[in-house]
Amino acid sequence: VEFGDVGIVLTAGVFLSGFVLAGTMADYKEAERLPGEIAITLETLEEIFVLASTGRPALAAGEFKRETLAVADIIKAWLVRARGTAEVFEALTHMNTVIRRLEAGGAGPYASRAVPQLLMLRKNVSRIDVIRRTGFLPPAYALLEVLLVMILTLLLAASFKSYVAEFILIPVVTLVNTYMLRLIKDIDDPFDYAPDGAKLGGAEVDLFPLDEYRARLASRLDVA
Repeated sequence: VEFGDVGIVLTAGVFLSGFVLAGTMADYKEAERLPGEIAITLETLEEIFVLASTGRPALAAGEFKRETLAVADIIKAWLVRARGTAEVFEALTHMNTVIRRLEAGGAGPYASRAVPQLLMLRKNVSRIDVIRRTGFLPPAYALLEVLLVMILTLLLAASFKSYVAEFILIPVVTLVNTYMLRLIKDIDDPFDYAPDGAKLGGAEVDLFPLDEYRARLASRLDVA
């Protein structure tokens, strides 16, 4: 087989790799902003609780901050697979009862502000859960793997004009196609963490916005 005849298969592999990469990158780019949005929403909830507690002795700001800290901790534990999805939604449901305390304490307008923030938390947690549990189209992965095998087989069977071209092109084309396949599979789950917080892949979304907010809240409460 002449190397020039392998070009159509190489082109098909590049096209399919680009198609699958574009699909997985769309979810990855969305996943990048979700930890920051969760941190912002939690901090907004905390500020609403502080404002609602001002001038109302029946509402203790420290207690509301501890409830917010507990939610931040369980979301972080869920992101690193140390807690289950049901536990996260149970904690968010409990936060609804915390918001109702504002109504009982005479801070009804602040409770109305807190409910949309709780909705945003639920939406972001639900979106992360969908991204984490839903892979890209399995048939596209299967076709991409078949194309990769075909490309490697044809490269080994192809005849080149010189040994130098053969020694350079076969490793380079193999490396590029194998790397693209591994990269696509890696970014398909951007929240692939171990329970100890270690990244199990090379393209995981950073959780530092949530960690930094947790540290700020803990310093305001003087807890570790």
